[in-house]
Amino acid sequence: MKRNNIQARHRATAKGNQYANRQVRRLFSIVFAIFGLALLLGALVDHSLACAGGTGLTLASMLAIGNIDDVSDKDTHGSDISYIVYLISVEQIDRTKPFPQPNAQREVSPLPLLVGQSPHYFEAHDIPTFTATTEKGDITTTGENVFTMIMGGARDVLYNFIEQYSGGKFVLLFKHVKNPQWYIVGELERPLILNSTETKDDKDGRYTTFTFKRPSVDLPLKYAGNPAMAAAQPIAPDAKTVAIKPTANSYTIANGTTAGAVIDKVSGLTAADKGRYITLLGAGTDKPATIADSLVFVLEDAATWTAKEGAAITFRILDANTLVEVSRTA
Repeated sequence: MKRNNIQARHRATAKGNQYANRQVRRLFSIVFAIFGLALLLGALVDHSLACAGGTGLTLASMLAIGNIDDVSDKDTHGSDISYIVYLISVEQIDRTKPFPQPNAQREVSPLPLLVGQSPHYFEAHDIPTFTATTEKGDITTTGENVFTMIMGGARDVLYNFIEQYSGGKFVLLFKHVKNPQWYIVGELERPLILNSTETKDDKDGRYTTFTFKRPSVDLPLKYAGNPAMAAAQPIAPDAKTVAIKPTANSYTIANGTTAGAVIDKVSGLTAADKGRYITLLGAGTDKPATIADSLVFVLEDAATWTAKEGAAITFRILDANTLVEVSRTA
């Protein structure tokens, strides 16, 4: 009898062990299934990123970029940056006004500077150089903008600039030779830093190399203005036509005398002006002029612009009769 009880207990124990083993195997099967699914999803995500160039671009954004063809040697030859470079110190910028942001065409409207301030040009002794790099790290992508220029001579003005502005923060404007389009690098919240200078006065020459840097993956944007142009030209009160001059890109719209004028015409443009940027600055108080959407002035969302004091609107000249809005403030 005792022997039978012992055998029964052994059989019960064996069954219990078998059940426990089945449960453990089932648990491991579930864990491995979850782990495998995670690996599969990770592989799919990595594949989609690889198809997007490894930058995290979605298919939708790649569709917006479209195809990119090659260009001729005319578009690839080096030494094409103009010797003239404009620097704007961040202390010259009017911080009470919003810093302009680029539109879909990568265009940035003229910077709001304090009264009496203007960009200052530096004429390099050798062709300036701009480089931008990006690198994918473990967590994110990092980048750096570097602008280098050589200023000739052992001059007081250069020495004063080095002593006062080493480590200074700047927004920089440059262009290419024989091209009217200016480009802007830097912004108020992430400017270029005068990172290093090297002054030489020896048997090989007398010059100073300026190197500006900023940590950013952003590349140059199109500057909707010309820093070398004259100050804003006045438009007579009650005028309904903006008369464009070859030497001015900014115009002040005065307050009306009896009522706010409705500006609906432009003059002075030719086919050669295509691509220029024109900025209108409001100076109206109780009788400000207005510009409505039309065949002459193509406004974003067909929204009428009012030339009140502090308001500004920038246009790109499409042809001799048409101006297209780039950006506006208030």
